[in-house]
Amino acid sequence: MTNQRKGLVLVGLFVAWGGMMVFQMSDSTQTDPIAHSATSGTSLPPINDLELGNTFPNPRQTAKFSTPRNIFAPLGMQHILAQQETRVTSTSRPTEITSPVPPPPPPGPSAAELAGQRARQQLNQFRFLGYLTKGGESQAFLTNGQAIYIVKQGEMLEGRVQVNKIEPETVVLSTQIWETGNHIQAIIPLTPDTRG
Repeated sequence: MTNQRKGLVLVGLFVAWGGMMVFQMSDSTQTDPIAHSATSGTSLPPINDLELGNTFPNPRQTAKFSTPRNIFAPLGMQHILAQQETRVTSTSRPTEITSPVPPPPPPGPSAAELAGQRARQQLNQFRFLGYLTKGGESQAFLTNGQAIYIVKQGEMLEGRVQVNKIEPETVVLSTQIWETGNHIQAIIPLTPDTRG
């Protein structure tokens, strides 16, 4: 497209836009309420005088609920509470409506039990990869996913886990629970060869 054609298209768009503006202006003058009232002879009140009368009800002030609802009540309780309320309104003396009290939740594990579970999880993170007997003394190869340890019986891992026993198929690890002073043991089996 050449520059001359671009200019012609631009001029055409401006002419079309101008025509639309003139059409809108002429159309709005016929439906303008202020101009229409001036031609019909009736006058409109000033905007300052437009106020709500005292007889106009305010919906926020007149809203009343016939039956309040407890949105936190268990499902199905609205029907029972409605029945109890009808009984209350039908009798002459007021009675107090009581909803059934749910049973207390079962007690959770104690702090000592939680500490024991954490200690078992820490011990079960170790994997027994293999062992080596050298000079009559067994050494185990253990990992916890981050590091590989070569340990002998009686040594400590990470300052808190003790190697109690090394056998060809299992390793026995233990740790102390600081909250209770009890010792927890875990038997870690030899990890099968996955190269298969």
